[in-house]
Amino acid sequence: MSNGPRRPVRGPVFPLLMLAAAGWACATSEGVEPDPTGTAGNNGTAGTGDTGAAGATGDAGTNGTAGTTGAAGAASTAGTTGSAGRGGTTGAAGSSAGRGGTTGSAGASGTTGAAGSSAGRGGTTGAAGSSAGRGGTTGAAGSSAGRGGTTGAAGSSAGRGGTTGSGGSTGSGGGASSTLCTWPTAASSQAVSATINVSGTYDGGMKRFMGSGPLGGSGQGEGQGPIFEIASGGTLTNVILGSPAADGIHCSGPCTLRNVWWEDVGEDAATLRGSSSSQTMTIDTGGAKGATDKIFQHNGAGTMIIRNFCAQDFGKMYRSCGNCSSQYARHLEMDNVMIVPRAGPLAGLNTNYGDTAKFTRITIRGATNSIRICERYTGNSTGAEPVRTGDGADGTYCIYSASDITWMP
Repeated sequence: MSNGPRRPVRGPVFPLLMLAAAGWACATSEGVEPDPTGTAGNNGTAGTGDTGAAGATGDAGTNGTAGTTGAAGAASTAGTTGSAGRGGTTGAAGSSAGRGGTTGSAGASGTTGAAGSSAGRGGTTGAAGSSAGRGGTTGAAGSSAGRGGTTGAAGSSAGRGGTTGSGGSTGSGGGASSTLCTWPTAASSQAVSATINVSGTYDGGMKRFMGSGPLGGSGQGEGQGPIFEIASGGTLTNVILGSPAADGIHCSGPCTLRNVWWEDVGEDAATLRGSSSSQTMTIDTGGAKGATDKIFQHNGAGTMIIRNFCAQDFGKMYRSCGNCSSQYARHLEMDNVMIVPRAGPLAGLNTNYGDTAKFTRITIRGATNSIRICERYTGNSTGAEPVRTGDGADGTYCIYSASDITWMP
């Protein structure tokens, strides 16, 4: 502040005043040094003399630590896949993805913390199973990304599609394959004087087996021994039966004859015995010719299946025994068979015991209706000759339609 102009001091008073002022300044000068702490200095306390120098500017506070990145949300579990039945739809895969990480809070007085970079993984998307049930629709892929994060990649693991629909049954109509009557060439020949018993699987290696000695007959006499006797559950494969063939092959229960050929049928080509109604004899791929009477004789119970087969020059292809002492309901299934006349009826049944025969894809090299497909009999257990009661399709015992039979004049 201003005290206005001073009058000049005269005499000894001036030197005394100067001495007193110097002494006071020495006593108070330490209070005006700068504050060493770096805190922003306040204006120095004004002395009675000149204004003190300002303290240095304090350091700025350190930046606050950025907030930690938010943890990614757990992936949501994919929805379970529904199994597709026939015509059912495949269950859709899980569609909701996991929630992404939250944004980290910024540090106090510092820079804002970076947002959480980890997005929640997308729900495991079920791609549709590759084989859907017939008519089943494909499961849609999940599309939602994690909320708050970047879009979750689609789940790599595909949801299981519906179970494969079961194939339709063989359609009726159409003829047999034209290559069925291509006869094989024997690799070698073997004479058989005693029946060969087969348990398990016997592979003949396309060898020709011919009866000799006690098995050297080729007539129609009942009671001849077979070349092969197949135990229950056995399989005979890759065999050619030459001439003489005696009574061919006997199966004592369920059996399979695969790629078996009869060059000259003896009494019968093969006979099914056994009493179980659930047993099945399967003849799959092969051929037979030269049967004066029957090719296949069904004496036991159960079902005989004949498929992929060529039959040439025979009296009857299949016969359910008409006068055996033990009688059963017997069943025949014949599919993809080529018939080359001379040919008699394809099957003979006993309707009074509940026999049935079903025919599909039969080709006959002959004029239309030149042979009978299925004959019906009244059987007996006394040994008497059974009586024929009719023939042709009836939907109950003889089962086929016109489209199941192809005639080739």
